[in-house]
Amino acid sequence: MRQGFLILLAIWMLFAGVCFAEKVTIYRDEWGVPHIYAQTEEGVAYGLGWAQAEDRLEQLLKNYRLAAGTMAEVFGEQWIEHDWQQRFVGHEEVSRRRYRELPAKIRAVIEAYQQGVKDYMKRHPEQVPAWAPKIEPWQVVALGRYIIFNWPMGRAMAGLQRRNEVTLPFSSNQWAVRPERTAEGCAILLIDPHIPWDNEFRFYEFRAHGGELHLSGFGPLGAPMLGLGHNRYLGWAATTGGPDTTDIYVEEVNPNNPLQYRYEGKWRNMTVRKVRINVAGKPPVEREIHYTHHGPIILREGNRAYAVATPYLNEVGFVVQLYRMATARNLREFQQAMAMNHFMEQNIMYADVEGNIFYVRTGRVPIRPKGYDFSKPVPGNTRATEWLGIHPMKDLVQLLNPSRGYMQNCNIGPDNMLVNSPLTADKYPEYIYGARPNENNSRGRRAVELLENTPRMTLRQAIAIALDTHADMAEQWKEALAQAAEQSADKETVARLQPAIRLLRQWDGFMNADSAGASLFRFWREAIKRFSPPIDPEAVRARKPLSAEQAEALLKALASAVEEMQKRYGRLEVPWGEIHRVRRGGKSWPISGGETGGGQTLRAVGSRMEADNIFYGVTGQNWTQVVLFRKGAVESYSANPYGQSDHPTSPHYTDQAEKLFSKSRLKPTWFEREWLEGHIESTTVLEWK
Repeated sequence: MRQGFLILLAIWMLFAGVCFAEKVTIYRDEWGVPHIYAQTEEGVAYGLGWAQAEDRLEQLLKNYRLAAGTMAEVFGEQWIEHDWQQRFVGHEEVSRRRYRELPAKIRAVIEAYQQGVKDYMKRHPEQVPAWAPKIEPWQVVALGRYIIFNWPMGRAMAGLQRRNEVTLPFSSNQWAVRPERTAEGCAILLIDPHIPWDNEFRFYEFRAHGGELHLSGFGPLGAPMLGLGHNRYLGWAATTGGPDTTDIYVEEVNPNNPLQYRYEGKWRNMTVRKVRINVAGKPPVEREIHYTHHGPIILREGNRAYAVATPYLNEVGFVVQLYRMATARNLREFQQAMAMNHFMEQNIMYADVEGNIFYVRTGRVPIRPKGYDFSKPVPGNTRATEWLGIHPMKDLVQLLNPSRGYMQNCNIGPDNMLVNSPLTADKYPEYIYGARPNENNSRGRRAVELLENTPRMTLRQAIAIALDTHADMAEQWKEALAQAAEQSADKETVARLQPAIRLLRQWDGFMNADSAGASLFRFWREAIKRFSPPIDPEAVRARKPLSAEQAEALLKALASAVEEMQKRYGRLEVPWGEIHRVRRGGKSWPISGGETGGGQTLRAVGSRMEADNIFYGVTGQNWTQVVLFRKGAVESYSANPYGQSDHPTSPHYTDQAEKLFSKSRLKPTWFEREWLEGHIESTTVLEWK
């Protein structure tokens, strides 16, 4: 009787337009990071929308324009080609068309999130830029597509240029350790993407608790999605590297009709879509996109046309997969989410409270027919080259709980993920393996060295490995220099270089901010690359004897480095942090780690030298998180190179740059409410209807 009454009451309230109000509380910790508490997932999303708008509204709105390809209409003609590329792959068109196909729950979360953004804008109209786009739910999906398409389109351009590989402007670190190799008695995971510090890849840090969502990590600005991070049961990291997901088809064009192409002996009509790009202060640009059944035409050469084929082209499931990953409670549920195969080609590494560590080299991988080299453009006029479906996750490179108790992938091949890795290239098709045999780099080598030799990892050691600044092969290069100085016949030059030789000999091999040896090493390694005959780094790594010619080249390179430093800085002994800095708001601070002239340290910082002869960080460790998966008490530590807010007047505009990033420190995330007590800077209570 009572249940029937409640049902009738609910129906009456629905038709009467009665709204239920949900309280949403945003606690800001002492670093300005929001901790959002609500009763439902939608309430959490609403609070996240409000918090993101409060911290970084302009970038949020700009991200929507970037994804939709509408930058030129407000920022000018320099954005025309960017906008054309986004129209070419159809982020707005596909997202608009397919948005209603998303599960109702996903749409409800997206729309609640955007309501939070819009309500903040209504409350603070003075902060809304004149160029703000109208906010619509499909934009969240388009933004997700915009971010992941960097990888398949990179592959497309590589195939178009007849190359087998593409080097993407992204690198990252990840590693996972099982409980038996930790003093903490739990699995530990490093999440450490190395991506640009500004614009769409500068993600947003948050904690969220409501309904099935209990999250800590980072996600795209403009979306209610956790890109990388953890919940109360598990977490995941991602690094660039993975299977080949994209192909180029060469279409035979009808010489009498450029909008027809041959397929199986018959002419087919291309599909034509007209695009109009509005341009501020200029006439609009009108273009056409031509499609074959393989995909859009990216290039024409006479009666040949090159079509991009990627299984991501018409997909919107990325947002659904991220939600399922975020709400997974165990390995099986996480693997089911990963099996959706909507993630871009990445190395995904996982750990959980049960002590499991798991790796999959994921991607939406076409099943290619045999007999063709799909690393190059393939004929599009025959059925013989058509894809045969999408590889299920079981076909992909993966590893669960390796016997050594750890694994890492810092953008290296699966066969170098750990000592005696079982993931060798001979076990997989080349396009699924996605790496050359024995593909490695400075970060991968150092990660294996440290993980292999840390049998009982403490929290302190985990953070130290995440922020390690050792220069790859520092000891071998110092030994080679000593050998060159000893065997050189030019004793006068050796004597003149003694201050530099002594500085390098006394250097401990770490690119630390207070180290003058680190600065000289960077300039010396850069100079070595310019000398002929080239010196093989692998021969130096193996400590092979130098030829007389190579020994002289090492000394000449050192003389060149000394001369350059004297010219730029007026002295030889220059602390690394004096010329290697993080900058924001007209201020800068010294930073350790980074480029060594021959690779990156694990603590990666990509920098640019400017007119003042200082290297300023622009990419690298973007947001680093170390996670300890204690059952019932998952604990994590994080930092980013700037701060939480984009408001120059906020104390959180540069606080992490000055107090964390510059000091090589991570802060506690205070994931659970009781841990946050005593660290709350402000409280905002909202009502979401």
